[in-house]
Amino acid sequence: MNAPAITRDGASSGALPAPTFAVLVCGLGLYMGWQTVGISPTLFPQPHAGIPELIETTSYLQTALFLTLLAVVAWFANKRGDLLSSKPLVAAAAVLVCSSSACTYLCGWVLDIPAGVVAGTVLNASKAALLLLWAECLCRVRFRDALLCVSLAYAVVFALCLLVAGLQPVPALITHSVLPLLSGGALLVLRSDQAFYALQSPLPHEAKPLSRLPLRLFVGVGIFGAVILFTNTLSETKSSAAAELYTLLAGLAVSLFIAVFATRRSEKIDFTFLYRTLTPLIIASIIPVLTLESGHQQYEAFVIGVGWTFFRIFTWTLWCSIALRSRVPAACVFAAGQFALTACSTIAQITCDAVLPAIDIPFPVMISGVIVLTVGTSAFVMSESDIKRFFEKRKTAKRKPDTDESFTLCVQLAAQEYGLSKREEEIAELVMKDKNNAVIQERLCITESTLRTHLRNIYGKTSVHSRRELVDLLHSYIEDDA
Repeated sequence: MNAPAITRDGASSGALPAPTFAVLVCGLGLYMGWQTVGISPTLFPQPHAGIPELIETTSYLQTALFLTLLAVVAWFANKRGDLLSSKPLVAAAAVLVCSSSACTYLCGWVLDIPAGVVAGTVLNASKAALLLLWAECLCRVRFRDALLCVSLAYAVVFALCLLVAGLQPVPALITHSVLPLLSGGALLVLRSDQAFYALQSPLPHEAKPLSRLPLRLFVGVGIFGAVILFTNTLSETKSSAAAELYTLLAGLAVSLFIAVFATRRSEKIDFTFLYRTLTPLIIASIIPVLTLESGHQQYEAFVIGVGWTFFRIFTWTLWCSIALRSRVPAACVFAAGQFALTACSTIAQITCDAVLPAIDIPFPVMISGVIVLTVGTSAFVMSESDIKRFFEKRKTAKRKPDTDESFTLCVQLAAQEYGLSKREEEIAELVMKDKNNAVIQERLCITESTLRTHLRNIYGKTSVHSRRELVDLLHSYIEDDA
């Protein structure tokens, strides 16, 4: 796997070293894994009697505090500029989440202290800071690299879930409690990496900063999340440990497939492709809940696992892509997105717990209503036209094709999209102006071997094979005034 290229203010600072990328993937995967491992009712060790009901009741208080902390930390990020610069915040976030998990398990699984379970559950809301710290790290790479990073991180998630499922109760509880601490350690490693820490989310010089965030996209993701949660609640798969294993295996397979796709087809990735795939997958995960009879939960679990995993990867890359196209701090973008997702999911959970038991709605009618909601969201709340307008892949320079200013704009746009360094940008501009190697060497005061190395790097990043193809690519950014 080639190390991804990363940019700052439209220029690249070089390829992200493989060890740094591995720390980014593993650290993010450890955080996501901590969130995912403990929600399984059959694969995770069971607590004392009455504790699950207590946790379920307390979870609403945790959600309220979590949403509040999202807003507070996002406000702090907006004022300060970035979160990663605060070493105490990084350490405190990891320690608090680790301590809250340890407190919950000690009081609810080992001992029987309900007050400690309540305290630990509420303190789990501190995960808001850890989430936004990882959001900031992820948004220091380009969208294509972020998609690869998120998909590999979810592969780590499902590998962790399978690992914990095979452990004895006490080792499983200890492993889950330690995951946030390890994730925080990865954050500190990235923070100490000066090359990575110096990176900022790129924005083309020609792009206008967003006056406001695309709230409809956030609401659309929230509704999709509520639909998936509702479907999982109606599903029978949670009563079977064997069926849940199929969900984990499906998630692992989807994560690895998207990672391979992101690696092999990175130059052709379009966010609208992910969007077009999302709605059919969600509907496909709903239909088995309606049609499959008892005894076939493994098929139902596999399809639900595929839909849920794709949705989560889609969600993280959507938020990252919005952050990369905005001057709003990444933490604020992810806070807004997570706020909408959590709020909608909480409404869906309350509906399942309190509203549906009180009214008599036929099961086929409920499923049909969920499908209609999904299609309606795709058509009116988060339509493909909205995605296309917001995620326009390429901007063009509205200048005459024979002016120096036009050449400069084209090369700047190409540098931002493909992650060219400042020196590579200078060379590309001279190539576009039809200067030969001797002239380029003289103007930039570089040797012939250095120039050839830069040209090879430019060809590799832009997926061209010759000087002529590079010139044609750069000219494709020109839009004539005529």
